[in-house]
Amino acid sequence: MDRSRSQPLFDDTDRAIIDCLREDGRMPSSTIAQRVGVSEKTVRRRLQQLTEERGLKLAPVIDPDLIGLSTCLYVGLTVESSRMEEVAARVRTMPEVRYLAFTTGPWDLLAEAFVGSREHMADFLIKNIGQLPGVTKTETFNVIQIAKFGYEWEIPHVTAAPPPAVSIAHPQYQTPRPATPRYRAG
Repeated sequence: MDRSRSQPLFDDTDRAIIDCLREDGRMPSSTIAQRVGVSEKTVRRRLQQLTEERGLKLAPVIDPDLIGLSTCLYVGLTVESSRMEEVAARVRTMPEVRYLAFTTGPWDLLAEAFVGSREHMADFLIKNIGQLPGVTKTETFNVIQIAKFGYEWEIPHVTAAPPPAVSIAHPQYQTPRPATPRYRAG
């Protein structure tokens, strides 16, 4: 029997370590160990496992408001099918864009962007997005208040499942990677 399918991917210790890092991504292992009630060696080993096997990434997150990018937009783009990759490549390079996804439904692409003023928004939407060859329609949503920002995402309770051939979050991984657990709702 494949035990990885029945074991939780994150146990209470993993979740407690991650909670400490959410509070302060630079929290020393010794402080985490003290707060979680395990040894510092256990914290270091768990962090290595979380990073190598379970997708933990520690990265700086800048609050857009604090640098003058106080307006968040979602832009749905309808694109000529023959130009999807080209348009996605161009949108990906735009500094305002924080997130870009291929989608099903009414849009082909969905972008999240941050701008600093009405003028910046107009330039971004009219000159940058609106002038892209292959874009046939856009729909823009101006976020009036963010209720939850991405780094606060709570990890659902899941069990291991076989890894996909291509990562949805990192499509540059086109060939199977080392046997890293992927997740399935449990």
